[in-house]
Amino acid sequence: MSSFLANRSIAFKLALVCWVPVLALIAISAQKIHVEYQAWQRAEAIGEVLNVAPILSDLVHDIQRERGTSAGLVGSRGLAFKQSIKDERSETDADLKRLQATVGTPSGKLAASNFTDPYNGALADLKNLTKIRQEVDALQITVPDIANYYTGIVAQLLEAIEKMKLSVDNAEVLHQISAYIALQHAKEHAGLERAMGAVGFGSGSFEPETYQRFLSLVAQQDNMFSQFRQNAPTEALVLLSKLQHGPLETRVQEYREIAQQSPYGTSTALVSGKDWWDATTARIDALKSIEDRLSRSLHDWALEACQKAWTSFLTLTAFLVALVAGAALVSLLVYREIQPPIARINSSMASWASDGAIPDLKEAQRRDGIGELARTLNDLRHRLEDTRKIELERNARERAQTQEMKLLSDLNEWLQSSTSTDELYAMIETFMAKLLPESSGSVYVFSNSRDVLDGTCAWNGGELHEHIRPDDCWSLRRGRGYSFKTDDIKFACEHTQPHDDGPYYCIPILAHGETVGMMHLKPLPDISTDAFFESYRLAQLAAEQISLAIANSKMRDQLHQQSIRDPLTGLFNRRHFIEVLRRNVETSKRTKAPFVLASIDVDHFKRFNDNHGHDAGDMVLRAVGSTLEQACGVEELPCRIGGEEFMLLLSDTTLEAAENRAEEIRQLIEKITVRYGEKSLPKITISVGLSAYPEHGSLPQDLMQSADDALYKSKAAGRNQVTIANLAKEVPDQPTVDFDRVKEELIDHVDQRVAKI
Repeated sequence: MSSFLANRSIAFKLALVCWVPVLALIAISAQKIHVEYQAWQRAEAIGEVLNVAPILSDLVHDIQRERGTSAGLVGSRGLAFKQSIKDERSETDADLKRLQATVGTPSGKLAASNFTDPYNGALADLKNLTKIRQEVDALQITVPDIANYYTGIVAQLLEAIEKMKLSVDNAEVLHQISAYIALQHAKEHAGLERAMGAVGFGSGSFEPETYQRFLSLVAQQDNMFSQFRQNAPTEALVLLSKLQHGPLETRVQEYREIAQQSPYGTSTALVSGKDWWDATTARIDALKSIEDRLSRSLHDWALEACQKAWTSFLTLTAFLVALVAGAALVSLLVYREIQPPIARINSSMASWASDGAIPDLKEAQRRDGIGELARTLNDLRHRLEDTRKIELERNARERAQTQEMKLLSDLNEWLQSSTSTDELYAMIETFMAKLLPESSGSVYVFSNSRDVLDGTCAWNGGELHEHIRPDDCWSLRRGRGYSFKTDDIKFACEHTQPHDDGPYYCIPILAHGETVGMMHLKPLPDISTDAFFESYRLAQLAAEQISLAIANSKMRDQLHQQSIRDPLTGLFNRRHFIEVLRRNVETSKRTKAPFVLASIDVDHFKRFNDNHGHDAGDMVLRAVGSTLEQACGVEELPCRIGGEEFMLLLSDTTLEAAENRAEEIRQLIEKITVRYGEKSLPKITISVGLSAYPEHGSLPQDLMQSADDALYKSKAAGRNQVTIANLAKEVPDQPTVDFDRVKEELIDHVDQRVAKI
């Protein structure tokens, strides 16, 4: 041991003295932290269980109520419970969704407690719920079958709640959970009693089997209440006592006695099915209130236990962190006091050996051997830095040239891969800022009319005008690059006014022998004039790369617009409309945002063509298209589908608002006056059909078909009106239709389609 310490530094020995007691405290604290962490995990597990239990309980309660109303409806041969059964089913569906959203796939303590098997079994049985409901509505199922189905589901859910008890290891909580489960079973027996009574009282008499089952359920409830009293806390016992000695229990007991006095098919006319249902439901709801109160008590206990364990865990953790931090701080202070001269000299030697920077040594002021060594190292540092500076400058120039070539290559590659002018200009901004970091600049591109240049992009703070004229720039007027302040005679470009007399240069952007734009650059404030003009060659190379990309992009945009625009009206065509509609459907599936589709058809358009000629018909279509384009806002997309058919997509709007909007557009078009030659054409009217997502379909073709069907209804009803499509489950009214007029309209429509083909 002594030889081991003899070969160690003083700093190591002092650190050892500091850290030995600290490590001992760390070990003790870590054990305490582990204990508190386990306590917190146990509390979290209980909390996880108690979070799920109330949701399961609510679902059980709803299923019990639906079971009773279903049995009552069937038992009364459809004479009772017609309205209440709809409400009960809605509540059951809502709580089932809430349970599935909360539990998902059981994991953690829930999975470990064998909760999964009965839970999954209940979910599997619930898949037949819709079928059972249909049989109940059609009175094609017996009361025993109803009871067996719903009771089986309730039994599995109650078993799942009982399995959750296995994950709890706290005796006090186990007693309360046992009471909670007993109350659940008592409420289940009460629900079965309600169902049996609903059958007997609803039909006017009890069958023998129903009567015997009715009586046995009362005794089973008493047995469950006895188990509840053995485990429940005082507060819950008081609530149960108030219920059992209150008016609700008294009224239910009176109805029980009437049933007991009317066995085996004798009349129970003194009590209706609704009277019995209301009384027992109120009693079950009161038991549910006690159950909820007990659930909240358990949940509050779990939260408090979890918070206490977590607080203890955090306190011990903070203590341990503070202990380690304090020990580290003390060790650092000791180290800095003992070894700074040696550490700095070692660092300098290491930097020298690795050809790195060598810092000045304060030890050079000392008059001993360390000072002499430090002065020698300082002299060597100066010689090494001079040599390194020359080498770095040479390497920097080489790297800059390599980087410029790479950026130019990347610029060309990226520009050729751009798919839109906006994307192209964004790429130019990014690459030019890196390629010419000492300059601010901007790019101007000729508009389609070529009378002005539009400002497209700028970088490094470059000033960008919205438009400039070709005569405003000397480089465009002279057909070659123009540098200000490099010649004895100099004139500032008009687009730089007011000019500060600072240097700049402009470079024409040429593609295929044609000038497509201009690049303007000026130095940043801290860049010298000479350094700025050294980048002129690189800017010219960049302009060459940019020119072809701009020309290709403009040509691509023109072709794209031609492919998605209707040449007659200027509106989007069917191809573009279908694509936008598909995107809207996909977006609405995610965001649940509604939208509406309007199918528009110009009334009597064939007559326009027949009576006034196709030129007049084209004028009508252009007028309708122009009105649609002017009337539609940002969220509204008008398109020409073909012939006299138009479509309008109204995003993020309700069917009611869309109907009002369609009516406004119909009125606007009705006010159009179209002159052909020296005469005015007849009044233009349109028929409109509306369909909405998701009410009328979830696929584009379904929505378009629904809108077209509604349009045909508008035609059949006399034209010049707006009609909403029928819902899928709606049975439409049978309007009075002039079949001769509809036949004539269909023949006109077919003739026009044939003429277009």
